[in-house]
Amino acid sequence: MKRFIFALAFLVAGCGAIPGLGADDNRHDQLVKYAQCLRQQGINVADPPPGEDSFKLDGRGVPKDKLEAALKTCKKYRPQQRQPTAEDLERMRKSAACLRRNGVDASDPTAADPGIRVGSPPPGKDLDAIMAACEKEAGQ
Repeated sequence: MKRFIFALAFLVAGCGAIPGLGADDNRHDQLVKYAQCLRQQGINVADPPPGEDSFKLDGRGVPKDKLEAALKTCKKYRPQQRQPTAEDLERMRKSAACLRRNGVDASDPTAADPGIRVGSPPPGKDLDAIMAACEKEAGQ
């Protein structure tokens, strides 16, 4: 299943998913090790679901320097990210635009930096619900 949801490099209050673009057992196993390492560093991460090679990373409430240090420490476990297709980038751009329409600071992905950096939602808004709606709207 091809998925490219939300990638690393979040703002302090951000959350999202670590993409891999297509599941295979080796990549899935690598992401499980990556998630385990991040948890050891105090980051809230669940293992990727079986058959998928993405997982949710919740950086809300984690100081930016702690998140960056954890990502650096665990970098050796992160699988090499495949280049997104033009179609993947378009879906991610649609997601970023939707997030912004809903008051969430979100960067536009590029081929060189295919992740979406996600900021805090407006007060009283649920970031998870906004992200789910935007993923659906973008066809992810």
